[in-house]
Amino acid sequence: MAPALTRVKKEQLRKRRNNLLRRHNEFWLLYGIKSWLVMELPDGQIVTYHSHPNSTPPSAEDMRNRSKPPIVKTSHDYETTNLGQPTHSMARCFDKPTRESGIWEDLAHYLDEYRRLIA
Repeated sequence: MAPALTRVKKEQLRKRRNNLLRRHNEFWLLYGIKSWLVMELPDGQIVTYHSHPNSTPPSAEDMRNRSKPPIVKTSHDYETTNLGQPTHSMARCFDKPTRESGIWEDLAHYLDEYRRLIA
């Protein structure tokens, strides 16, 4: 069982929950993506979201019988040491630009070429 939440954590949870529900709704409105979401809060309360209330979520068999295989994600796909800081080393693709890296010169050259093209 999860530890008791402080007032600040409860407020964070409320805001994040509402943001998640809003984002699910936006997936439907913007992209026509159907979604079903079920969450169990620390106090045991269940929160659900259905983009199509009259449509039931697909069963495991329905998902197996589709022409495209389902994409299955778990919490392990999103593990972090700190929120927003991935644990794997591939998260950092580029070093911060420095004078020695030559990135500034490359950018200046690119901008000069671009200006020449549009002039």
